[in-house]
Amino acid sequence: KLFAGSWRLVDSYAETDKGRRPFPLGEGTLGFVMYDDRGHMSAQLMSASRESFSSRNPGDVQLEEFKAAYQGYTSYYGTYTLDVDERTITHHVQGSLAQSWVGGVQVRHFEFIDGRLILKTPPIRGSDGIKVVSTLTWERI
Repeated sequence: KLFAGSWRLVDSYAETDKGRRPFPLGEGTLGFVMYDDRGHMSAQLMSASRESFSSRNPGDVQLEEFKAAYQGYTSYYGTYTLDVDERTITHHVQGSLAQSWVGGVQVRHFEFIDGRLILKTPPIRGSDGIKVVSTLTWERI
């Protein structure tokens, strides 16, 4: 029941051994995550600087625009399980914008501070070879 409800992203950033840097979707990332008390979840994150397409007709939109839109947005849904002793929540991905996530898991370390939900990724090696931990701070709405 700790997680059940809707949460709005209020802060996001990444950390390396060399310090804090912007979250991969950029400064001011927008986000929404929902958990129900039956073990279902859904998450969406979007770059605040995501641009509109040049046309409302998808057939007129250039491939570069689709690529930028894809890279500026992530979403997935599925079920979740908690390991209170390890302070982890595991998202079991059933559907995702990134097809390669389907059938996999997204593990997050959690804590609650002043009524806010803090989720952290395990260290993830980026394309530059540097390990990064991303932190997302959520506020119940």
